Amino acid sequence: MKKSVSGNSKKKIFYSLAGLLLVGIACYQLMDIGARYRQGKDAYERFWNTAREQEDQKEPRQTAKKQADNSGEFDYRKLKIDFDALKKINEDIIGWIRFDKNGINYPVLQGRDNEEYLSILPDKTKNAAGSIFMDYLCSPDFTDSHTILYGHNMKNLSMFGKLKQYRTVEGYYEKNKYFTIYTPDEIYRYEIFAWYEVGIEDSVYQVGFTDEDVFGEFAAQMSERSYQDTKVAVDEKDQIVTLSTCSSAGKRFVVHGKRIDSE
Repeated sequence: MKKSVSGNSKKKIFYSLAGLLLVGIACYQLMDIGARYRQGKDAYERFWNTAREQEDQKEPRQTAKKQADNSGEFDYRKLKIDFDALKKINEDIIGWIRFDKNGINYPVLQGRDNEEYLSILPDKTKNAAGSIFMDYLCSPDFTDSHTILYGHNMKNLSMFGKLKQYRTVEGYYEKNKYFTIYTPDEIYRYEIFAWYEVGIEDSVYQVGFTDEDVFGEFAAQMSERSYQDTKVAVDEKDQIVTLSTCSSAGKRFVVHGKRIDSE
């Protein structure tokens, strides 16, 4: 005689199958996220290999991570970026940003608006990492008093994901005070002087200054709002680059650097 399956047994079987389905979906999503992270990482290493001009062709090219791990100080003047090669990938590549030690090492693009490169790599491939891009209202040659660069706060710390460590990691600023921006015509050196969290519509996103006194007040406010007093003075004569990334819900995290040298 066949045994009947009770209602409770049926429920247990249903919930078990549903649980297995949810676990399968979660695993698939994790694998998909991992694949997209790898795709972005591999793509940016290819861009780096394309961008870096080698003085000694016998010397193997190094990844950004390996260079960041090397001991000693980084000589930003020795690095040459091959913009001719980069422009063949995308004409919208206007520069290259590189921190001395923390591995932030990416091409800088400028689109027709501030949405174009949010989820598009420099080679026009779709990817959640997107690109580092300049505000479309800024001058592409970095000659404005205030220039803004945007990048995602990625969980794997790629793109501008490491910027939050100025707030969360003790001593991070002391080891990461400088970054360099390379353009087809110039090399610009910047010293970081402030970082803090802001709202999406914050006045810090103002660009296009024509009055030096107004800009001087604007720069002073940046310094005053910093989570740490860096003792780096700023005034109306400075040229400032703001690095902006997502933070908590409805917020952004900004890091400010002032130009200290150019070649």
